[in-house]
Amino acid sequence: MAGCTVFPVALDQAERERIGIDARNRLFLDQEKPSASVTLAEATARAVKYYADYRLRNLEEALAGAQLDVGRFDMLPRLTASAGYTTRNNDSFGFGFSPGGGIATNPSASSERSHNTLNLGFAWNVLDFGVSYFRAKQFADQVLIARERRHKAVQILVHDVRQIWWRAEAAQRLLPVIDNLLMEVEGALERTRLIEVRKLLPPTQIISLRRALLELEQQISFRRQELAQSRVELAALINLPPGTPYTLEKSSPENWRLLEMTADPVRLESVALSLRPELAEEGYRARVNESEAKKAILGVLPNLSLDLGLNYDSNRFLVNNTWMSAGMSIAYNLVKAFSIPAIKRSAEAQREVDEARRMAMAMAIMTQTRIATVRYSLIAHEFGVWQEAAHDDEQIVKLLSASADVGVDSELELIRAKARSMISAINRDLSHANLQATVAQIYQSVGYDVVSDPKEEQQSVSDLTRVVDARLDGFQKEVFSEVKPPEAITMAMGPVGGVEPAAGALLAEGMNRVFSVSKVRLAEPKDAKYRIALRAALQPPRSGAQGVRLDIRVLDGATGEERHASEFKTTLS
Repeated sequence: MAGCTVFPVALDQAERERIGIDARNRLFLDQEKPSASVTLAEATARAVKYYADYRLRNLEEALAGAQLDVGRFDMLPRLTASAGYTTRNNDSFGFGFSPGGGIATNPSASSERSHNTLNLGFAWNVLDFGVSYFRAKQFADQVLIARERRHKAVQILVHDVRQIWWRAEAAQRLLPVIDNLLMEVEGALERTRLIEVRKLLPPTQIISLRRALLELEQQISFRRQELAQSRVELAALINLPPGTPYTLEKSSPENWRLLEMTADPVRLESVALSLRPELAEEGYRARVNESEAKKAILGVLPNLSLDLGLNYDSNRFLVNNTWMSAGMSIAYNLVKAFSIPAIKRSAEAQREVDEARRMAMAMAIMTQTRIATVRYSLIAHEFGVWQEAAHDDEQIVKLLSASADVGVDSELELIRAKARSMISAINRDLSHANLQATVAQIYQSVGYDVVSDPKEEQQSVSDLTRVVDARLDGFQKEVFSEVKPPEAITMAMGPVGGVEPAAGALLAEGMNRVFSVSKVRLAEPKDAKYRIALRAALQPPRSGAQGVRLDIRVLDGATGEERHASEFKTTLS
């Protein structure tokens, strides 16, 4: 009847609010404040130390360790102590009978109405011990599985922090500029409508210009959302309350340098197969299944039980109120013996499944590692393209800003150029963030741990930051190297033949201008590795134009041997 009176009781609003406030306070309790300028290493250290999901992995590992401790006690024999009190409302009289079958005339009793009992028993079951032993081994492997999952959580966290940090850093630099630019674009759109009303420009031209501005504004707004969101995502990863202002270490795109991956992909795959926590977890899981199969075999064997007890009874009619008891029993389920072949087949099938899953995981790990290396080269090329595009768009904006023509159409064209330049800058920064994420993906695919010992997580944020920074830098030096600029070719311009000296000097000056913006370094003839011999042949003028043929030869600066020859024809107006 008492059980029937239990009904579901929902939390009231006050309890809900209390739970929410308690969760918010405990999330950010006793954690260090971020520094004035948060670096990538500090953000990674804070995420490892404070991120809620990662702390959950640590607690799961602690839970597995506690279960192992419980499993160890299951292997011990049972030592039980019991005490009791027995009473009845009348005496337990009874009639005895003789061997001949006669019944006694007087009743008798050998037990008091009320008496106490005590018992201290020792029992050991061989089958229970064996099952508990293999269960404890499974708990031990579960501890190792939880540890590998914690390693995996760290690797994923490092990857996410590296990608989001660079996006958030780009947002910190670009969002104020984007906001100002959007205001300029809005003003330009208003002017296009005014121009359209006053018919200062052809309708087709002004509508096309406004449509181009709107398209650029859409692209900027879309990218702006992505940048603004990254600030919130990074705050969550480093466990800051939403809305908390923070500042990241500033980075200059002019100082960004591409890194060349110098590590052998085959070697990285071998390292990944030895370090990846997923493959180790599969090995531990196979051991768990093997222990389960042994438990099944053990359950079929005969069961031997040993019992030893010390007993006491306060009944005064007993001759011996204290006595020792011992017993041994063996039991064997004959029907279960027929299941041994099926159990063996099941265990063998489980081993084959574990092996197949381990092979599939190994293939997935090697594939992920190779994809990460290939992806790095592709995104590095994409980043280089956007870096060049952003640089060229900046030059266009500078040229248009310095233009003497300040007409309405040129002003709108300047704003459009600024918008294009901003889109290129955003794409460049996001491409750089993706490139950094690919670097972290290589770390993750290889199975590299920036924090290998849980005790390191107990350090202060500053100490953990130094550990993380040193390990990230060390691994980066093992896998990457800075791209060295190509060695400049030293070239000397020889005299130009076939034309008047003044025309030859102008032609040589034009060639030198071309060399100054290429990977060629001009030098004196005695110091140059190569020397150019150029000869021009002018054709007779015809129809207001004059043809010219240039014979170009590249000679070795030391021996004068010809290394290259080509012919170029053009027309002079």
